[in-house]
Parts: sequence; C-alpha cells; structure tokens
Amino acid sequence: MDTVELLTKFADPGAMKALTTTQRVVAGLITTALGMGITFISLIILQFIIGIMAKLTAEKAVKRQQAKRLVAAEEKVAAADNVLQDEEIVAAISTALAVQLKTSVSNIVIRNIEKVEASSTAWHKAGLAEHMNNSL
Repeated sequence: MDTVELLTKFADPGAMKALTTTQRVVAGLITTALGMGITFISLIILQFIIGIMAKLTAEKAVKRQQAKRLVAAEEKVAAADNVLQDEEIVAAISTALAVQLKTSVSNIVIRNIEKVEASSTAWHKAGLAEHMNNSL
C-alpha cells in the first residue's frame, strides 16, 4: 500500500478499523514525523525572522543612544540655565522683601525658598478667577 493511500485511510476513522496493526503503527509514525517536521521547519523560519528583526532593532537602538547623548548634553545646558533662573528668583524675592520691610537687600538673608502648593480645590480656583475677571 502506498503512503498516500495509507494516510488517506488513516484519516478516516471508519476505514482505519480495516487497517492492520502494522499499517496503523506505520501511519502513526508517518503522521508524527510530518507534524514534527513541519513544526521544526516553522521554528527555523521563525528563528531567521527574529534574527532579522534583532538586527533592525539594534540599528534603531544605536540611533536612540546617540539621541540620548544629545539630550544629556542639552540637559547639562538646561541645568546651568536653571541655576541662573534660581538666582534670579532669589534676587526678585529679596527685592520684594526689602521693599515690603522697607530695608535694603543687604540686610536680608534668605536661607531657604520652598514652593507652597495651593490647598484649594479646582472649584475654588475657578470661582476666584471668575471673581477677579468680573471685578476688572
């Protein structure tokens, strides 16, 4: 009996009962070999696809690292600007305090400046803004 005929009979449950034990074992081994072969070939193809994708993403990763280096350099410049802005904020606060206390800036020592978050709700802020807009 030919392999194709054997597998055709093996696929039909009614015709499979007519096969001998040897034919059933051979058909089962052929089916197992085909299934394992197809799976193995699929995994090899998948491995090649993943390898190609890894190479493509590695190129993108190099570009990202170069972009991160540029961003880090820009952050250093921004940090220097922030120090300058902080000094300007201290100067503005000291001047406002000096005017309010009616003294010179050299008599004022500012040790710490902390931003105080408003504890009011969004409704309160909206009402206050509306009130201020209506009063103008």
